Amino acid sequence: MASMVTLERIAEPIRVTALGTATDGMTHLLADHADNTARCGFTDWHSYVICVDWLEERTCPVCIADLAVEVGAEIPDDVLAELDAIAAPWPGRWLVRPRAGDLERVVGIFAGPGGWDAALDAIGAQYDAVGVDFSRDACATAERAGYRRIVADVTELDPEHPALRWTAGVIVSPPCPSWSTAGKRTGLTAESLQILADMITAVSEAAGNVWVADAGDGSEGYAERSGATWAEIRAMAAAMPDKRAGLMAEVLIWPLGLQLQGAPVSWLAMEQSDNLPETVREEIETELAVAGWSQQQWVELDAAHYGVATHRRRVFLMASRYGAIPGSVRPAQTFAEQTLAAALGWGPGERVNTRGTRGLTASGRPKGGNVFSADRAGWCLTGKARGWFRESDGYRLTTAEGGQLVGFLPTHPWQGSRTSAFQQIGDVVSPPVGAAVLGALTGQEWQDGVRAHLGRTYEGTPAVPAQHTAPDEPAAPYALAA
Repeated sequence: MASMVTLERIAEPIRVTALGTATDGMTHLLADHADNTARCGFTDWHSYVICVDWLEERTCPVCIADLAVEVGAEIPDDVLAELDAIAAPWPGRWLVRPRAGDLERVVGIFAGPGGWDAALDAIGAQYDAVGVDFSRDACATAERAGYRRIVADVTELDPEHPALRWTAGVIVSPPCPSWSTAGKRTGLTAESLQILADMITAVSEAAGNVWVADAGDGSEGYAERSGATWAEIRAMAAAMPDKRAGLMAEVLIWPLGLQLQGAPVSWLAMEQSDNLPETVREEIETELAVAGWSQQQWVELDAAHYGVATHRRRVFLMASRYGAIPGSVRPAQTFAEQTLAAALGWGPGERVNTRGTRGLTASGRPKGGNVFSADRAGWCLTGKARGWFRESDGYRLTTAEGGQLVGFLPTHPWQGSRTSAFQQIGDVVSPPVGAAVLGALTGQEWQDGVRAHLGRTYEGTPAVPAQHTAPDEPAAPYALAA
């Protein structure tokens, strides 16, 4: 009964008085609620002021919502609408501090159609997760699958947004065409690599992570933040032959930006083409170490080694801010190899043509390189797989089958045109591999979940004993005590 009375009071306007300074934040005194005092935590130097009229009585939606959550009541609809407007594009409820027992909040950058989300589902891991992606079709696919998405240009978002103050984990999957053999590899030019190196340095300086051994007075410590904005740093990519290569800087911008505003971010997962140069990897891990991240591991993994019906080799970064990475991506028992034919229910002896008839060489021999046997794990599937066909009868893959070949359940709801759907499938993180990475990074058992997921993905299809070896553990992962 007491809770009901409180709920009624919360539904009424609560008058608050804003006191404080720009640097200390505003303290809201809730006169209607006896000794309750709440600190909103917003400051005007962020340009996200809730109580805009200082020293005048105002209604603070964050405080109202916080009190509602405290007593176990629903946040009033009008208050939640106001929070959504303030927090946009993030969920308005993320402005309210989480309570004990709430799911940890996770932000997915370049989140795509749901590879990382399906990975979490496979191992039964639950998070309060929101993904961001520029592709409307990819976001529509993810949302139809039950995952939350924001359609936005990542480079226009601020990692220091107050709605992200309680983010615990961040996942970043920058586009890979600038690096991969399937793309134009424009990120590998000397010009692009130098600009990216400059961007990474600028991110560190903007975050105040530059150690000064001698400040001129004999003292040492971290330098002040450079004053460069995230927008200014991102704009540096315009000088690249392909500015998409500059999106690799987001791998640092997001964890360091979250860290700056005091978010309890404790882990970072990143995926990229295995063509990403060692120099870029070293620059990223060095800056994370300087920022206090205690351990980073780079691992190159092939989806076919995790029971997926096609090869897909990618490099992953796992970073822990507090202590060692608790798990391993190496399975205790090697996964059986899944063939493409068995995965799709084809008979033996079938072959897949990837580019049609290619004609003859100058010597009169048929040109090769476009056909492979379906009796083993297939070639890496890209967006061009929409044109693959079975040589025996010309049969072309459906989008559902394309998703299965990279490790998705056959029911995953791919949206958009056939071209768009296959592009999503070609770009996405393979769920079984993502599950191994996130499981190892967060200390959750992942192997049983992945095997069960594979069983649902390739239900009724036999696998053959693996002929490959399991991926090796990193011999000497880069680590620096926080």
